[in-house]
Amino acid sequence: MERELFSIEQSARGWVVHTVNGGNEPPDPTPLQALEHAERLACARHNSTGRPTGVKVRMRCGDTVLVACHG
Repeated sequence: MERELFSIEQSARGWVVHTVNGGNEPPDPTPLQALEHAERLACARHNSTGRPTGVKVRMRCGDTVLVACHG
Protein backbone atom coordinates (compact mmCIF):
# COMPACT_ATOMS: atom_id res chain seq x y z
CA MET A 1 0.00 0.00 0.00
CA GLU A 2 1.43 3.38 -0.98
CA ARG A 3 2.27 5.80 1.84
CA GLU A 4 0.20 9.01 1.91
CA LEU A 5 2.56 11.94 2.41
CA PHE A 6 1.99 15.30 4.03
CA SER A 7 4.63 17.93 3.30
CA ILE A 8 5.86 21.20 4.74
CA GLU A 9 7.58 24.06 2.99
CA GLN A 10 8.45 27.66 3.64
CA SER A 11 6.27 30.39 2.16
CA ALA A 12 6.16 34.16 2.46
CA ARG A 13 3.65 33.87 5.35
CA GLY A 14 5.42 31.13 7.33
CA TRP A 15 5.65 27.34 7.06
CA VAL A 16 2.77 25.69 5.21
CA VAL A 17 1.55 22.12 5.69
CA HIS A 18 0.26 20.54 2.48
CA THR A 19 -2.27 17.81 3.17
CA VAL A 20 -2.71 14.48 1.42
CA ASN A 21 -5.77 15.64 -0.52
CA GLY A 22 -3.98 18.71 -1.90
CA GLY A 23 -5.24 21.27 0.60
CA ASN A 24 -3.15 23.65 2.67
CA GLU A 25 -3.33 24.23 6.39
CA PRO A 26 -2.91 27.77 7.82
CA PRO A 27 0.81 28.63 8.02
CA ASP A 28 2.84 27.94 11.16
CA PRO A 29 5.45 30.50 12.27
CA THR A 30 8.38 28.07 12.60
CA PRO A 31 9.51 24.91 10.83
CA LEU A 32 9.34 22.93 14.09
CA GLN A 33 5.71 23.92 14.68
CA ALA A 34 4.86 23.03 11.07
CA LEU A 35 6.57 19.65 11.46
CA GLU A 36 4.64 18.92 14.67
CA HIS A 37 1.41 20.03 12.99
CA ALA A 38 2.00 17.80 9.95
CA GLU A 39 2.98 14.87 12.17
CA ARG A 40 -0.28 15.16 14.14
CA LEU A 41 -2.25 15.22 10.88
CA ALA A 42 -0.38 12.19 9.54
CA CYS A 43 -0.97 10.28 12.78
CA ALA A 44 -4.69 11.11 12.78
CA ARG A 45 -4.99 10.09 9.11
CA HIS A 46 -3.27 6.76 9.79
CA ASN A 47 -5.48 6.11 12.82
CA SER A 48 -8.67 6.85 10.89
CA THR A 49 -7.84 5.03 7.62
CA GLY A 50 -5.25 2.42 8.57
CA ARG A 51 -3.16 3.50 5.57
CA PRO A 52 0.56 4.25 6.04
CA THR A 53 1.30 7.97 6.21
CA GLY A 54 4.34 10.18 6.49
CA VAL A 55 5.68 13.72 6.52
CA LYS A 56 8.23 14.97 4.02
CA VAL A 57 10.25 18.17 4.01
CA ARG A 58 11.84 19.77 0.97
CA MET A 59 15.32 20.95 1.87
CA ARG A 60 16.88 24.16 0.51
CA CYS A 61 19.17 22.05 -1.68
CA GLY A 62 16.08 20.60 -3.38
CA ASP A 63 16.20 17.14 -1.79
CA THR A 64 13.11 15.74 -0.10
CA VAL A 65 13.49 13.98 3.26
CA LEU A 66 10.96 11.73 5.02
CA VAL A 67 10.97 12.91 8.63
CA ALA A 68 8.02 11.03 10.18
CA CYS A 69 6.02 7.94 9.30
CA HIS A 70 3.09 5.97 10.69
CA GLY A 71 2.24 2.41 9.70
